[in-house]
Amino acid sequence: MHELSIANSVVELCAERAMGARVLRVTLEIGRLSAVMPDAIRFCFDVCAKDTVVEGAALEIVETPGLARCLD
Repeated sequence: MHELSIANSVVELCAERAMGARVLRVTLEIGRLSAVMPDAIRFCFDVCAKDTVVEGAALEIVETPGLARCLD
């Protein structure tokens, strides 16, 4: 489940950028072809955010459509 490490990295980055301030909202864009499951990210995000300045932040996930280009 690589979503756990992704969620943990997101929480760490947000906490670092917040410099001690409470984080209220986090918005992620996840592409449909990325092999990342938004529901798993939601679950892991709450677990990873516990006892940090990110705890309780609203997580908004924007799912972007897949895009491919043929070079022929």
